[in-house]
Amino acid sequence: MINLRSAFFTFTVVSFGVISVPTVANAFTLVDRTGFTDTEFENLRTTGQFSELFVAESRIGNASLDPTEREFGINDTIGVPVAEGQFAWGNNQSVNFKLEYTGSLVNYTVGSRTIASSTFSGPVTDIFLRTKSVVDSTMVLSNLVFEGLGISNLSSSGDDVDYLQISNITTPFTLTGSSLMSWTGAPPVRSNLAYQIKVGTTAPMESVPEPATLGGLLAAGVLSVGLKKKQKVA
Repeated sequence: MINLRSAFFTFTVVSFGVISVPTVANAFTLVDRTGFTDTEFENLRTTGQFSELFVAESRIGNASLDPTEREFGINDTIGVPVAEGQFAWGNNQSVNFKLEYTGSLVNYTVGSRTIASSTFSGPVTDIFLRTKSVVDSTMVLSNLVFEGLGISNLSSSGDDVDYLQISNITTPFTLTGSSLMSWTGAPPVRSNLAYQIKVGTTAPMESVPEPATLGGLLAAGVLSVGLKKKQKVA
């Protein structure tokens, strides 16, 4: 579930669920991905529409400080952590996080614990936030702030997956927020209750002629056909 907040900035809602957020220093776009599925996201990757650079992940793990099971990490494109940490999640307890990317260094802070990696480098254009929950559990991301501007909350409840896309971004960037995991009965394990911040680039869209330009091309086409007909008659 996505909750679009307008208290921190003025925005313009464009068709197709896109929100442009202009600022003095930069601009970015929020894309409402309500109903987006893991299958659809993987299709973006396999078709080259989105190239993943790295993923910052927090997951229930085994909800303890047992080093045999990570609770957060910085992962490569096939899900292997290049940096990881342990965290004892509390049921229905809010935990702050921060993700910073400089173009050559990733810093990921969960609560008071920070991990870092210099494995990844290069520009980025898009971030996909993903929340995942199972039956009798909820995963909530709130108080999200991207480059100093408050953006949407994102949450999943029950057997659910939800996405939010931040597009047209520049490097470096900082994303902060709060996460809250809650469950009834025995806690879920591993990545059954989790959130991911998937960072990468999208392929540039093919340009479409403006209406006036398209009209001009059509007119030129009609004129060309007319000339050919006259030449044939002569």
